[in-house]
Amino acid sequence: MIRTLEENIRAVIGDTTEYKISEINALLEEKQKEVISLANKGKDYDFLADEIDSLREKCQSLLVEDASLSGENDRIDELIGFIRRNKYRTLRYDDTLVRKIIQNVSVYDDHFVICFKSGIEMEV
Repeated sequence: MIRTLEENIRAVIGDTTEYKISEINALLEEKQKEVISLANKGKDYDFLADEIDSLREKCQSLLVEDASLSGENDRIDELIGFIRRNKYRTLRYDDTLVRKIIQNVSVYDDHFVICFKSGIEMEV
């Protein structure tokens, strides 16, 4: 059950952008080789230079996104570690667990919304 919970949490939060970054770096390398080839032939390569700049900007934004996901992954690992250490406890209310995983609860007339620290919201 804990393995399934871990897989579900990671699926919802998402993986890091490492794969996308490696794809962009490979594409950048290819485009840079094309620029060198065109420059050696004396042909116009401005369109490729613009494309390279665009790819670099995209890569930079992915690196920033990856850094923020790293913090989220640390919180997920902490939560899963806590659950694994406490997996044999009975199903009683545990204030420590609630404070670790729930950000806040909003109460309305006909329902309430639980906001988890991971960013997930559940309406009950």
